[in-house]
Amino acid sequence: MHSQTIPAEQWTIFLDQFSRNYAGWPVTIEMVQGTTETKLAAEKLPLQGISFDTKGTRPSSIEISVGSESTAHVSHVVDLPLHIRSHEDHNGNIHLQIEPADGPPTLIHLQAPLH
Repeated sequence: MHSQTIPAEQWTIFLDQFSRNYAGWPVTIEMVQGTTETKLAAEKLPLQGISFDTKGTRPSSIEISVGSESTAHVSHVVDLPLHIRSHEDHNGNIHLQIEPADGPPTLIHLQAPLH
């Protein structure tokens, strides 16, 4: 099991590499609501990619894109991210937590393919 906090200056490189390494893995996206509740944004949809944007109409944001032509497509945006944490569990599943400056954290769960 491996956990790490990703330094802000490495977000672009980390998320680009993450997107390449885990493209197609089933993803569940949740937003934390209060201390015990979560709101589901996507469930078990294939990862298209995660990007960090410092240009455009927002000061900075992270966009998570999941789904495919044959399934639903979801694009979830986290505005003004402050922290990104990554954790790999003993089953090889990957979990990201993105904390914004304002609002609930977003949890991204990638399910490792069965070998």
